[in-house]
Amino acid sequence: MTSGNNYRAISKTERCQQYAVLLLAALIAPFAAAASTPALDQFATSLASAPAAAEVALSELQQLDEALIRPASLYPAFNTVALPALAALYRFRRECSGGLDQVPASARQFEQAQCDKTILPESWFAAHPLHPLGGSYAWHYLARHPESAATLQRFLHVRERPDALAGLGRLSDDNLDAIAGGQHWLLQQQTLWWQHQQVWRRYAPAVWQPLARRAGLELTAAGQRCDLLLGNICANPVSALDNWWRWLLAGAALVLLLTLGYAWWQRRGIRKRQKFILQMLTHELRTPIANLGNIVESFRHDFDALPDSAQAGFGRLADGVQRMRQLADASRHYLSEAGAGDALELPSAVLLSEWLEAVSERHHGLQFCLEQDQRILLPLYWISLCLDNVLNNAHHYGKAPVRLNASWRKGWLRLTVSDAGVLECYRWSRMHGAGASGSGMGLGLSIVRRVMRRLRGKVRLSGPPTTFTLELPCELQR
Repeated sequence: MTSGNNYRAISKTERCQQYAVLLLAALIAPFAAAASTPALDQFATSLASAPAAAEVALSELQQLDEALIRPASLYPAFNTVALPALAALYRFRRECSGGLDQVPASARQFEQAQCDKTILPESWFAAHPLHPLGGSYAWHYLARHPESAATLQRFLHVRERPDALAGLGRLSDDNLDAIAGGQHWLLQQQTLWWQHQQVWRRYAPAVWQPLARRAGLELTAAGQRCDLLLGNICANPVSALDNWWRWLLAGAALVLLLTLGYAWWQRRGIRKRQKFILQMLTHELRTPIANLGNIVESFRHDFDALPDSAQAGFGRLADGVQRMRQLADASRHYLSEAGAGDALELPSAVLLSEWLEAVSERHHGLQFCLEQDQRILLPLYWISLCLDNVLNNAHHYGKAPVRLNASWRKGWLRLTVSDAGVLECYRWSRMHGAGASGSGMGLGLSIVRRVMRRLRGKVRLSGPPTTFTLELPCELQR
């Protein structure tokens, strides 16, 4: 019972709203129509002096039989002639044999004349405009007597001569019926037709639309809002409120552009500040790195005089200083003018055996296996950075022995680093999680993946034993 009462209450509310809308529309409609009338007068005045694309006198149309304007005349006369009679008439036309007892006398006379190739006078077509099979008698006659086209034009249906009468035959069925019904305004595909001073005129959109906007009118096909009905056309006054959605859309687009521009400006400022700070830090680091390099060189001269424990640590110190110097140089390149950072990615010619020996010197006790020595072109800084990261991870988090295998085949350099350690899961996502939890493996390997992807290379993890494979496209030195 409760739900039924609620349903009735809602229905009454909706009906009240509908009545209110209809009442408001009924109250506003006279004012809208009154506003449309002066605008329509202004539009008609300016349109009368505008150039028409084509025109045809009303008297010329009035000389035509009305059936030659109606679009229904182009179809078979099913309402007045039975279907079997139309079928017999069609067969007689093709074969010139058979009975025509049930067809109209004019059709029998016409088809017999066509079969006998008899010439019919113009007066006959004036008295008999339409053929029962659809279209005009003149059109069917000209199919066999094209020499009579000049004299029978006025007996053709307007659709059968679309380029005549200012293009009237190109109008739609509704518009042709509107002309036959005596209407004065037509609109088809943005082309306006207007009967003024006993003349039908056709106006292109580029002519009549600016005049309508100047008069504050919008002409549309009937069927939606219609303040003033002009046959099949609605004339509605245009106000600034009618274009509220355009203003709203333009405002939203402007706000979006301003927001994006502000965000871009803020981000640009942040990046400039970050770049300045990195430039300053890189510049300041170069001095202590240079001092450390001098200290390492002095220790290198007195290396034999150092105790055994100091000699073991000297290699790590020298390797750390070298990496710091490379990092500072890389930062200086990438923080210079646009495009200068790409110099670190330019390939350099290197002999594989010499490069791998230099790598093994930085990693104490590392032995490498090279299938065949080649001189190839490599982005030396970045591939060395990746290989050093993988080897450091193997030394610190794997188990000895650590092995490095290198091979080059069909334009690809393949570097394989393996150790005797066993991981819980050989998946990159788990490695990243391990680095996040504090083991230290994830960040270095993440750098390796990003660098290899930038160099269009590949990195894979497999095992056990734990094996990292770096593959990089490179060419032989010519």
